[in-house]
Amino acid sequence: MTVSPRSGPLRMGIVGLGNAARMILPNAKASADVVLVAACDVRDEVRSRFSETHNLAAYETVEELARSDLDVIWVATPNQFHVGHVVVAAEAGKHVVCEKPMALTLADCDRMIAAAAANNVKFMLGHSKLMQAPIRKMREVLDSGVLGKVIQISTWNYNDWLQRPRLAAEVDTDQGGGICYRQAPHQVDIVRYLAGCRAQSIRAVANRADPNFPTEGNFSALLVFEGGLAANLAYNAYGFFDVTEFTWNIGEGGEVRTPISESVPRARLKGPVEPGAQYNRQQGSGNKTERHQPFYGLTIVSCERGVLRQSPDGLFLYDETGSREVPCDTDPPILRDFAELRSSIAEDRAPFPDGHWGKATVEVCLALLESSKRSQEIPLLFQHRDLER
Repeated sequence: MTVSPRSGPLRMGIVGLGNAARMILPNAKASADVVLVAACDVRDEVRSRFSETHNLAAYETVEELARSDLDVIWVATPNQFHVGHVVVAAEAGKHVVCEKPMALTLADCDRMIAAAAANNVKFMLGHSKLMQAPIRKMREVLDSGVLGKVIQISTWNYNDWLQRPRLAAEVDTDQGGGICYRQAPHQVDIVRYLAGCRAQSIRAVANRADPNFPTEGNFSALLVFEGGLAANLAYNAYGFFDVTEFTWNIGEGGEVRTPISESVPRARLKGPVEPGAQYNRQQGSGNKTERHQPFYGLTIVSCERGVLRQSPDGLFLYDETGSREVPCDTDPPILRDFAELRSSIAEDRAPFPDGHWGKATVEVCLALLESSKRSQEIPLLFQHRDLER
């Protein structure tokens, strides 16, 4: 069974009512491309609260959800469950959107791609930072050729990711936890998208510098692309410094935060928390109503004839004439996810980013860990698919 295109919004269900779903739900209400009709979660109290709040059906299993009248299922469960839930949804003839990382192994990525292809459904990676307006605008400027060829990309993020309440699985690398699975995909997506060509190899070092958490809390990586382009990626999640000091105090969601030098000190966490406590996640204080463009750290793109970086409300373009600001639109990136999926169904084409893109990003993240473990450069073998934009 396959889903027939609808003239109206896509009927969507969500698997997993955790932290990711909290960001999806309000955007689904604001979208003209999807309408939320059901959800699924293994926790009784969470299902009851969802049904009471939204007056919608909530199922205990993904199989039950997949049997309901839906067009698309958004998989927002813990990383280790992505492959099983995507396969169930695809085999039920539902289009699928999956959170990052796509899976924990390349074999699981292949299984997900094959399930979508065999059942003639669209498979898209959701919540990718490359859907953010500044990243899309950077790619638009690069495609125009005004700055010439990209020669270097740098992206850095310093935050308190490891000092926000986390469940044990979220800080267990073997279960897809830690920053190399949960945050590196964002940086890898950004630099792959902006590079516009194949990544060839990676050399990386990752550390576990906080003895309270059995996972990587920082990494540095050099990602080499064809044609001599290189990208350096750095991430530090220990919470002693925040990259917003370099981004006009603007955070990941575009909110203005109190500078870290003016923030009230918090007691440091000594390990994972019990279920339920993870939702009390502070990500800095400040003015949550004043919004600008989102900053997933600091990204600088160097080209033959100039440089790009974000501004609070768009981009700064630097060239031989000086600098100028390029404005961006302000639509939330998840709305672009919804619109892209609906368009791909109507036009019968692969969505972007699709499963092949997701697999290539997973390969880079796995190679990052392997490079650190083996202290050597790791070649990348599954980056061959043409980049779609």
